[in-house]
Amino acid sequence: MDYKKLISNRKSVRDYKRKSLKDEDIRELKDYVDKAKKLATDIEVEAIAMGNEVFENLNGKAGYQGFMLDAPNYIILLSEKKDNYIKNAGYIGEEIVLKALDMQIGSCWVTFNDSDLVKSNLGIESDKEVVAIIALGYDANKTKIINIHKIGENESKTKLAKVADNISERLGVEDIVYLNSWGNNATAHELENRALLNAFHYARLAPSTLNRQPWRFILDDDTVVLAVRDDEHTGTYEEEIDSGIVMLYFEAIVDATLTDITWELNHPEKNYNIPEDYVIVGYCNI
Repeated sequence: MDYKKLISNRKSVRDYKRKSLKDEDIRELKDYVDKAKKLATDIEVEAIAMGNEVFENLNGKAGYQGFMLDAPNYIILLSEKKDNYIKNAGYIGEEIVLKALDMQIGSCWVTFNDSDLVKSNLGIESDKEVVAIIALGYDANKTKIINIHKIGENESKTKLAKVADNISERLGVEDIVYLNSWGNNATAHELENRALLNAFHYARLAPSTLNRQPWRFILDDDTVVLAVRDDEHTGTYEEEIDSGIVMLYFEAIVDATLTDITWELNHPEKNYNIPEDYVIVGYCNI
């Protein structure tokens, strides 16, 4: 998949045509969960494909403030409950979203609060925990994708850029990347010299709960450390899903443009004086 193009074109679809997906497309998306790269390979994950009965049975019980997305198809992601299983779900769930987009299929993450309630209402019998609900279908308001933001020399002059899925503005790479220590903002020129400007540019396009853009990176020689803000507006689930998504974006671009990397889901030995409202969720070596 062309991750640069897909990330640039990604948007959350909330209004769907009543047309169901083709059976072969549903199978391809479901099977993709087994084939796709995982953030944590020791965690067993399962995907269940369902139809509009998800809306019928979860309306008023799931969705943002109880407003359930009415889509023709859904994928329910189930996972073993182990360390980092929610981050892993964010990583895999967003891979499904990008794969669907690659197939010209719209999608959106669906908010929920209670795994047991979801399983009970959908008749799912499993010891695994529901970690993601993803609505799928054809966009009823399909619009032309905006141009991919050009990065390079202009990046240092413009810290904010419009994104495709909403009218909000995104922080620039100089706002989210520090060099060697917290608070020492990197410049686009420095990141370009290290062949990492692309990776950080696309990482900043990662969706996040309430568009908080909670991620910050520290680039320390060949180590990249990821810290995510912990605040009162989100819970642990949202913070860890957001972490998994941004790790996917960064890794996908580094893998495509530089070298294969693997995230370590723990704290590096070095102390970077992270503020109290941030927590280190992982690091990788490039």
